[in-house]
Amino acid sequence: MVTRLDLIVQDLPSLHCYSNDLARRLGTSVRTLQVASRRVNGMSLHAYLRLKRLLAVRDQLSTGLLTVKAAALGNGFWHLGDFSRLYAKTFGEMPSETLARAKRVTQP
Repeated sequence: MVTRLDLIVQDLPSLHCYSNDLARRLGTSVRTLQVASRRVNGMSLHAYLRLKRLLAVRDQLSTGLLTVKAAALGNGFWHLGDFSRLYAKTFGEMPSETLARAKRVTQP
């Protein structure tokens, strides 16, 4: 079930995923989905989905091809200030630092 959840999130990165919608897509109850997420991932469904989106932004910034704003918005983060704080808390650096490092590495 969690593997199928990952595929849905991967296919629809900017979609704001609500538990009810995800459970319906997976053909299960919200409670079953929440329990599966906690059991498999060790965190709540909400925290897991947020982490997946943050990791997608980090991957995109690491290419040096997108702006922070484009990567954040493309992955469903609408409040950029909140996004930057969450990113820094999760990865220990600001998203602009990830992007700057990628650009330094990719420059000839």
